[in-house]
Amino acid sequence: MKSASQWLVILAAVTTGAVSCLTRPVGTELPTTKESFTTSLSQAQVDKVDLLFMIDNSASMGDKQAVLADAVPQLIQGLLKPKCVDANGVPTGGVAEPLGTKDNHYGCASGDPEFKPLTDMHLAIVSSSLGSYGGDVCTDTGRSNDRGHLLDLVKGGSELQEAKPSNFLSWFPSSEDNADAKRHPAPTSFGGTAITDVDALNKDFQTLVVGVDQTGCGFESQLESWYHFLVAPDPWVKITVDGNGQADYGTDVDVDLLRQRADFLRPDSLVAIISLSDEDDSGTDPLSVGGQGWAFHASKFPGSPAARANNGGSTAPRGTSICQTNPLSPDCTSCGFAASCNASDPSCQKMKNDPNCQANGGYFGSDQDQLNSRWSWQLVRPSYGVDPQYPLKRYVDGLTKQTVPSRAQEHATTCADGSAAKNGSCGGARRIISGYGPAASSCTNPLFARNLPRGPGDDFCGLATGSRSPDLVFFAHIGGVPNQLLYKKKDGSLADGSTAASELDPQQRISPINWTPILGADPFNYDFSGIDIHMVESKTPRQGIPGPSTTHGDNGTDPVVGRDWDTKLDDLQFACTFDLPQPKTCANGDPSCQCDGTLNPPLCGTTANTQVKAKAYPTIREFMVVKALGENGIIASLCPLTLQGDKNAPAYGYNPAVAAIVDRLKNALTTQCLPHPLTREPGSNDVSCLVLAQLADAGDKCANYQLQEPAPEVLAKFREQQKKASGNVGDGGIDLSALPVCEVPQKVVATGDTCKDDTAIDWCYVENDPATGKGPAGRCPQALLFSTGSGQLGGARFSLQCIQQQVFGRDGG
Repeated sequence: MKSASQWLVILAAVTTGAVSCLTRPVGTELPTTKESFTTSLSQAQVDKVDLLFMIDNSASMGDKQAVLADAVPQLIQGLLKPKCVDANGVPTGGVAEPLGTKDNHYGCASGDPEFKPLTDMHLAIVSSSLGSYGGDVCTDTGRSNDRGHLLDLVKGGSELQEAKPSNFLSWFPSSEDNADAKRHPAPTSFGGTAITDVDALNKDFQTLVVGVDQTGCGFESQLESWYHFLVAPDPWVKITVDGNGQADYGTDVDVDLLRQRADFLRPDSLVAIISLSDEDDSGTDPLSVGGQGWAFHASKFPGSPAARANNGGSTAPRGTSICQTNPLSPDCTSCGFAASCNASDPSCQKMKNDPNCQANGGYFGSDQDQLNSRWSWQLVRPSYGVDPQYPLKRYVDGLTKQTVPSRAQEHATTCADGSAAKNGSCGGARRIISGYGPAASSCTNPLFARNLPRGPGDDFCGLATGSRSPDLVFFAHIGGVPNQLLYKKKDGSLADGSTAASELDPQQRISPINWTPILGADPFNYDFSGIDIHMVESKTPRQGIPGPSTTHGDNGTDPVVGRDWDTKLDDLQFACTFDLPQPKTCANGDPSCQCDGTLNPPLCGTTANTQVKAKAYPTIREFMVVKALGENGIIASLCPLTLQGDKNAPAYGYNPAVAAIVDRLKNALTTQCLPHPLTREPGSNDVSCLVLAQLADAGDKCANYQLQEPAPEVLAKFREQQKKASGNVGDGGIDLSALPVCEVPQKVVATGDTCKDDTAIDWCYVENDPATGKGPAGRCPQALLFSTGSGQLGGARFSLQCIQQQVFGRDGG
């Protein structure tokens, strides 16, 4: 018996019709006996991008929206006009042109583009307003509930025609790539308008950014809004409260949203969500706390005897005493349960006898539960004993997992009358609703689906898996964090809370980000040790920061926030502040202005009713999602280093944030690095890798491309894996296991050489050669590249995984 050791490479990806280096997640179910090398690789030459902005539209966001609008050209140029670089990735001084061609190096007078200029991009916006969640703090009408739909609004409320009919912009100039109608369907395919001029794209998107306005719900859904649009398999239309006081999603599915999603989201694009908000996430899971989570969005808490002083209504129940020091203790719960718990249960008696549950009937006092300061990760569970918000795992899973729960799968539900729950409903009987934690998530995540439902009757759950993988999904949050925690000083040293913004260099970003000063040692377990004092969420002044002042115009000396202030327990302290380019006069009753003379936050001028600074609160929940996503998460500060001088300067406005976002996205648009060299086989000098291409059309054949099928045993196992990923094919899904599978041949090239310009379909393993200065892998020491000829396999799914496999041959004789 003969034994051989060989590498097997199988990776899920999509061709772009150009030179590519794979970076898709690696499968694990191929016929091997020992896994030796796996890596996540994807195509370098992603040729479509879908950008979704989540822009907070609550009061006080207008000034930040204007700053973002100023940064739009920097973002668009960064993607459409990449830098020209030499063979070693060093900039040559020019920028590429999206209307250029490969023959003229896309307009680069010297070198080539850092990545191929994008000529197919969708840009869209959702706001943070999702309405009442069953409560009454916000209404379900007007701009308080934008329903998670894409926005096409101009400042003042009119509509931008270039965004019709699905409320997003389509960058689609005439180009070599866009001539391929199969791979790049024109916007006219869904009734849209192709924007072909960069300046027009800048202007239109700036218009949409400012058009979001600041008249939305004050209980912002910064995370749930984009999840609702991009991920929720069956997005709800309206949340009501039934006769048992429990939230109810109803049975309706928002088909208008589904249509927008299907038009906006392509199955093979890079997707980036860019979130802009000055407050911590306030979205609520209405079915939490046994279906009563909605009550935290109500001004009058059900059953509460304690009236609220400022805002009217009544206060929520307190958490038990232990919650303040150990929020995850089994004894940490809501005093609201004391009235209905089983008196014979020792835990019930312990709750009833808890000091917090005995004071004021177990409810907060009149000035202790103000609606404006209710939502902050560090305070919610310690204050209330329960966490009525969706767990952050929901959002991390939504950006990384192939399957997600439908509405009925989010909470295990039984019926109090003994009947069986049907799709989460008990036909009017009281429901026993468990906490969020789907036992099974059987719906294909729309982010990773091949085809999306568009209307009534379409299957929203059993969708066939598409070609996008989690490495091509990014989440950036521009929120409340001091720039001192993100950038070094101009001399290259680390900054701290005493460093002035003018001393920071926006081109020296701390990498990797040190998350402990931003979030604490373990924020998921409420360990905030090591956190920077400016990131502490507090209603009262914080030790180490100058305290309150009663003098208007005295905004303190702290380089980050100036000073803390007397919030009257109706607000939180700030994470950072920044100078407005022009002072603004506060009109009476203007909720966007905090300098009305009744309070004195460190934002006001010496003249009454004049605001000279803006602020951001610590946006802890959003940043926890960013951290959990690793390399696919991007953090930036909402507080500009400066709003003076050249708007194109690196330090101006949100240019540092845009630079960080573009820098991270370009990693998916350029050659992706292999983590370590592959071993070349003696004699042949190849790397023993297998690359499979799964053709898009079931009627296609490998022979049409002069390719062959892989070995039968490999093909059988691969088809088995694809069968599992095919979704509910009985309801119209595509059976991926029925698609043709071809083996893509390897071309062996010497160190320093490449196959990228081959007209034949092949791939090669390339290494940079320091001796000759040749750098086919670019910024990488080594990489896998596709030839230009591989573009013939438009729409195909590639598969790649490196595994050490023992292969046993037959005895001869």
